[in-house]
Amino acid sequence: MGVNGKQKGNGQERKLANLFSKRFEHVTGIPQSFRRNPDSGSFWGASNQKRTKTHDVAHAHFGDIICPDDFKFSIESKFYKSGPSFASIVKGKITQWDEWMEQAKQDAVNSKKAALLIIKYNGVDELAFVEHKMLGLEIVVMYKEMYGYRLTDLLSLSDDSFFPHGVAPTLQSNSETISS
Repeated sequence: MGVNGKQKGNGQERKLANLFSKRFEHVTGIPQSFRRNPDSGSFWGASNQKRTKTHDVAHAHFGDIICPDDFKFSIESKFYKSGPSFASIVKGKITQWDEWMEQAKQDAVNSKKAALLIIKYNGVDELAFVEHKMLGLEIVVMYKEMYGYRLTDLLSLSDDSFFPHGVAPTLQSNSETISS
């Protein structure tokens, strides 16, 4: 029996949400601050992009992973059996990557964040594409205008690479007095 691609993608999204939640729990103070987006790939994506003009987007979540509001990136996730050929990479002609990068960039624009595209192929570690060079990291592949890094390397960067000032805002305690 064949692999259910939807289930495979959903599983990868859950894995990423858990990975990011664990990595940034000390910043957010919330054990599950990242989670799968139930609208991922369906309500706002591709041909449904026009809905951003006809629907209230004030509380919309774009991308495959719902991230904390102050997280700097919008996360798009893809998980496929096998990757492109080396020749395709060298030629800069990977139609699938082009589509995914366009989708990631559009979600980033809609969410007013930076694009983060995470690609996973069977038997290979996750590759994370961003639109700017990350200082101190080895670039695995440069494709078009995006820099590809190992996701584990990207997540080793300091918190301020992902959140303003490296920490999420804290809630005011109920015991504090507000002066008028």
